[in-house]
Amino acid sequence: MPYSSDMPTALPILKRLLIPLAFLGLSAAAQAQECKPPDSGEKSLFWGDLHVHTSYSLDANVYGTLATPADAYRFAKGAPLTRADGSTVQLERPLDFVAVTEHAEWLDFTSLCDSGQAEDFKDCRNLLENRSPGSGSALFREYVVTSITGSKPQPLQPCSDDPALCQSLALDRWHAIRAQTDAANEPCRFTALHGFEWSHTPDFRHAHRNVIFRTDAVTEHAIDYIHFPNIGALWDALDKGCEPNKGCQALTIPHNTNMGDGISFETTNVSNKLLRQRAHYERLIEITQEKGTSECLSSHGNVVPGDCDFELFLTRQSRPTARKEFTPEEWQAMRSTYARALVGRGLAFPGDSAPLRLGFIGSTDTHAATPGYVDEHVWSGSVLAGKGFDGAMLRKHWSAGGLVGVWADENTREGIFDALHRREVYATSGPRIGLRFGVDTTEPSLCKSPEWRPVANMGEVTTLAAPPILSVQTQSDTAPIATIEIIKLTFKDGDTQEEVITIWRESEGSMNRCVNWQDAQFDPEVATLWYPRVRQQPTPRWSAVQCARAGRCDEFPEADIAIQERAWGSPIWHIPKSESP
Repeated sequence: MPYSSDMPTALPILKRLLIPLAFLGLSAAAQAQECKPPDSGEKSLFWGDLHVHTSYSLDANVYGTLATPADAYRFAKGAPLTRADGSTVQLERPLDFVAVTEHAEWLDFTSLCDSGQAEDFKDCRNLLENRSPGSGSALFREYVVTSITGSKPQPLQPCSDDPALCQSLALDRWHAIRAQTDAANEPCRFTALHGFEWSHTPDFRHAHRNVIFRTDAVTEHAIDYIHFPNIGALWDALDKGCEPNKGCQALTIPHNTNMGDGISFETTNVSNKLLRQRAHYERLIEITQEKGTSECLSSHGNVVPGDCDFELFLTRQSRPTARKEFTPEEWQAMRSTYARALVGRGLAFPGDSAPLRLGFIGSTDTHAATPGYVDEHVWSGSVLAGKGFDGAMLRKHWSAGGLVGVWADENTREGIFDALHRREVYATSGPRIGLRFGVDTTEPSLCKSPEWRPVANMGEVTTLAAPPILSVQTQSDTAPIATIEIIKLTFKDGDTQEEVITIWRESEGSMNRCVNWQDAQFDPEVATLWYPRVRQQPTPRWSAVQCARAGRCDEFPEADIAIQERAWGSPIWHIPKSESP
């Protein structure tokens, strides 16, 4: 089940709210017109999407997406966009920053098919004549699946016959993406970050990474899975092609670890070099997007309602499956690469700069060039599902996608990237829920004032001597706040323990709330982390909105459901000094 069994259906709520009320959220940063002085010491909250595909990505192109990166950036700034199904959509609230992250593996093929040479190649003719929401699934299987989901990735024709031609085409397309990204960038108003996606998918197990750059100093080529077929090869290519002394810095952000079947986070049988590279490049994880949420899984055979059953999309080599179909060993392997288990595994490593010290972000993974298009009352399903309402219901377990909130000094490439690198970020399931998370050891400071404080400890690695006082400050967006929780993980004697602690709950909810909680069970000798999770009151899920509009909720009763939108703050880590290097 993707949702808690006690979650109410959405139809009664829909009768009261045709469009969910949008409460005053913390998104004033989008109105900022000028950067603050560099020594102001104040941070602002900026909203963005770091996972966006356009027609330059083959898996979007086959479904009829023709929009370009430039179109995606215009959409993020508030312009309307017409999708492949003919509908025109527009953000109610523009974003502050975006990274278009095209799949590096097919930049050559989409470039070829968009060029004047397309008629010379039958595969391009096939794509141009048949790409559409209705035919996309067949083309996806013919090209995307054939190329990257086998045990060894393969280039598409004619690239296997003429590698030099396709290398040139891929380079041209990478230059075009970079030019459109630079043209969209408006320091202090809107940040367009350079990036691409490395799409490691052996046997359909997802171990993808989005690569995000700090400035316009980037790698010469977009690094693809076909020519760099493992994570070490990706990081070696970044070491060589993205040199800090030449102004280049990068992050690699894993996503859809819920579809990974446990691969690509090996830390026990690898070299020290690989551990160092993981710690250097991998400081964040995307824990929610349209293909489900990757926060956590309960232990095998166990379901804790309201904890690890939110927007859950279970897979085994790409096919949805029931919990009972997994063996305990398979389940544990899959569970080990969800975000909560990953950061828990990171507690076993000493020091500030250890691997698996991961902050949390959300994004969309849109394949329609619509960054930030996540509102439940308008979202109508993924472009990857095919055409119309029936296509949407084929993927009704999929999500509308998430957003990333960044506490940054200013809305510039450097400001946004540095906040990402500091892990002073958090994920939401779509709404712009305000969230700060801090720690004190004496008198709590975060909740002293109703004002939003300019700094906090989110993402920090520290050493504490006394029981910490953790403070969570939150502001609602699309519904009142219902619950505030602290998720606590400890590592002792080779074992990681998880605990979910409700520190505030109110049946009627609250628009704004700041809560202090002291961890009286804290042991300074035990490696520990905490992260906050905030949940709003239930509102109609996108599937309920769509089935109600189509008058078909009786046909799809499992789609008529409410959702408790939420935010997840990046952890704060306590690493005992005795374990530090």
